[in-house]
Amino acid sequence: MLSATTIIQKIPLFGGMFSVDRSTGLEEINSWPALMILTSFIWLAVAGLLGVAMPLVQLLGINTNLFYMSLTAHGAALAFPFVFQLMIGVGLHRLGSCVGKPITGPIPALIYIFMNLGAALLTVAILMGLNISLVTMFPLPVVGVMTGQWSMNALIIGFSGIALVLITMIVLYPVQVIRMSFFEERREDLLLSERSLKDPGMLGMVLSALVLLVAGIPLLIVASAILGALYGIIPMAAIGWATKPVVFQFVFFIFAHNLMEAMALMVISAVYATLPLYLADGTRKLYSDKLANLALWILLLTSVTSFLHHFITLFPNMPAYMAYHGNIMSFGTGVGAALSIFTILATVWKHGLRMAPGLAAILVGFVLYILDGASAVVTSNVAWAYQLHGTMWQSGHTMTVLVSMSLMWMGVLYHHYPVITGREIDEKLGNLFVKFCSVGVIGAALVMLAGGSAGMPRRFADWGQGGWMGYGNLILIFGLIIGIAYIIYAMSLIKSRNLPAATNY
Repeated sequence: MLSATTIIQKIPLFGGMFSVDRSTGLEEINSWPALMILTSFIWLAVAGLLGVAMPLVQLLGINTNLFYMSLTAHGAALAFPFVFQLMIGVGLHRLGSCVGKPITGPIPALIYIFMNLGAALLTVAILMGLNISLVTMFPLPVVGVMTGQWSMNALIIGFSGIALVLITMIVLYPVQVIRMSFFEERREDLLLSERSLKDPGMLGMVLSALVLLVAGIPLLIVASAILGALYGIIPMAAIGWATKPVVFQFVFFIFAHNLMEAMALMVISAVYATLPLYLADGTRKLYSDKLANLALWILLLTSVTSFLHHFITLFPNMPAYMAYHGNIMSFGTGVGAALSIFTILATVWKHGLRMAPGLAAILVGFVLYILDGASAVVTSNVAWAYQLHGTMWQSGHTMTVLVSMSLMWMGVLYHHYPVITGREIDEKLGNLFVKFCSVGVIGAALVMLAGGSAGMPRRFADWGQGGWMGYGNLILIFGLIIGIAYIIYAMSLIKSRNLPAATNY
């Protein structure tokens, strides 16, 4: 028995939801992905409670330190151990079943350990007072120590956790994808739906792994130097080059922005792979693989340098023309998005759909992703960025991209769930989840964007001061609706029923 399967069996409640079907002989592609997916939902529960806590702190007038602690921990839990780990779990399962390669050995184990240990260490640091933004502005974390806002121990523990998470995203996951895509011997007993790199569903996965590897290495080098100095291994005087704001900010945004773009490539490729399986006429083909692949290449090429539209955080070290270049590239991503929209709509128009909860979640998530892209293009504009970059508009943009991607991955998981567990979800509850989640996520996104356009600042613990409590109340209402949706999602898995065999993969 694989160790991951053993761990799953020992986890209360969640273990029963994701218990691996051992009767099919597919445990080698099911086990580690199932454990990653299971653990990602535990982190989602944590992130959800923290998300509700933020507006409650405002409404009840509780200590503002709790607001900033909840805000930091909510963002960290939602972004990395939930959304990214969910993507890894579902993505690796899809890759393994499409190329007939096992997901075993030390790398999947290290992915799981490093991601969750790193997230746990970061959470401990946050509880110790390290309340920094996801947009880490060096040397502000060190300034926080110097001003007594948090301790050096909290900073070291937090940066150690961040380092483990970065190693997972930049090295371990891409290496595992490349290894499975180009190396190892294919096993026919693990091959469920053969696909090649000509297939958009496979191309996007490989491109995203390469983006993470290439865009992340500079940040990993800089972060390693800083962490070595914090540990006392490297003299502080020897890392002056790494602590210059211009160096850190550029390598940070090269990775952070391309992380979102890599995740977008990954999830769009999953949409391309899953949509044909639910076509009414049974053709199982997109309207045009060439258009779909072209959209992926355009998204890749335009997104690589679109991070420059975050010019406010990079000035005065960046020439103004580079900010406009980032703005143009951001608009360029819209071309790739438009081709994706056309391909999906043309496929549906030509072949029709056999609707299912998973497909509905994917399509709603894609609509939300397009909404988020529109909001990003607005703030990429130099003039608008001055007005919106420090407001809830930017928080709404960040939240929306994470929630839209997670919703699409949760829809893809509905499709993979029978293969992993040998059970079929409760479709009535699945459809109810999609309805509640649609209302919650679209409502929350629009309220945050509206609050930002009205001047509501982000990371601000007194919404009543500027008359923004109305937006805060709406955020709480839609947040509770999202929470109810996730509970329904869990119930759809808990009430799943056994199948004689996995079908329609």
